[in-house]
Amino acid sequence: MSGLVIANRYELGARVGTGGMSTVQLAFDRRLERDVAVKLLAEHLADDPQFVSRFRREALAAARLVHPNIVQVFDFGFDEASGRHFIVMEYVKGRSCAELLRDEGRLPLDDVLHLTDGACRALHYAHRNGVVHRDVKPGNILRADEGTVKLADFGIAKAMGSSQITQVGSVLGTAAYLAPEQAHGEPATPRSDIYGLGVVAYQLLAGRLPYEATSLPELVMLQQNQPPARLDSMDRSIPAGLATVIERALALRAEDRYATAEEMRVALHAGASGGRVQGVTDQTRVLASTEQTRVAAPAPPVRRIEPRVAEPAAGRPPEVTQASTRRRRPGRWIAAAVIVAILAVAGWLALSSTEQAVQTREITGNTTQEIVSQMQQLVDDNTR
Repeated sequence: MSGLVIANRYELGARVGTGGMSTVQLAFDRRLERDVAVKLLAEHLADDPQFVSRFRREALAAARLVHPNIVQVFDFGFDEASGRHFIVMEYVKGRSCAELLRDEGRLPLDDVLHLTDGACRALHYAHRNGVVHRDVKPGNILRADEGTVKLADFGIAKAMGSSQITQVGSVLGTAAYLAPEQAHGEPATPRSDIYGLGVVAYQLLAGRLPYEATSLPELVMLQQNQPPARLDSMDRSIPAGLATVIERALALRAEDRYATAEEMRVALHAGASGGRVQGVTDQTRVLASTEQTRVAAPAPPVRRIEPRVAEPAAGRPPEVTQASTRRRRPGRWIAAAVIVAILAVAGWLALSSTEQAVQTREITGNTTQEIVSQMQQLVDDNTR
């Protein structure tokens, strides 16, 4: 189709990519005089009204995503002359991760971190704006010649998945990167994208997929029966922390994966540099549950201690403060000790004296000082 003009504006050039559902060609925008990439969707898709409606809605949502790590969508529509749906995108001069894997087999650690960092930033921005990619795979992650990482085809996978005509072909084409919940027919979520990126990272580091399946049922069976081999067990040069991060991204249950792409991005760098990262284990889940229970448990009620109020003497105001109550307590113990001592002396005198009767009298008083004074006088009277 080289030389064909789409929408009386985009002059098609060399083919730069192809797939089961579309073909991507370099094109020249005559109006703005710049190079662009035009994705031509398969001709039979025009016969599916559900797809046409969904395609317009999703392409519009993708066009609203403006981020350094996302391939910008400039235009979309239907060209009546060729009978093709098309998407006009930013042209990224470089190679996709699929091409890198084809040419190099596996990538150095620094390159993988750079690629996954850009993809995480793109996903985090898209998820915050309510857009789930649904088809994170090596062919959709591009590395420009100047080094910038770009994630392509936002929203397009959702439109593809709505078509009854293309459903089987589109699923089989990306089965290896589908999260378990997607493989079961459940709606994709941001954590589904995180799973897809985990598969890509695993493949870039190991040069192979975590699950080698030839069909969707076989993939589902493998996912359910066993976790993939850890990367550090296959290659000792891969940091154990990084292997743990990717293992968590590939968790069978969506809730066990990273909550956000930004959380995954930070963990990837920490794991690669030898930092501490949290994996998915039964012990981790128990500890997390225990911690939540501990934090959620209500604090014991605080018991309020009311101050003791002394009975006021006649004409004197009561002393009600807790501090004053504490100050009087030592005096009471001292007074009691003095009284006991005086009584002991008086008793000794009574026992030792045979010639003189011991005098007794009633002791009364309102204060400790008065009582002590009267007791001292009684002792003096009996010892004269």
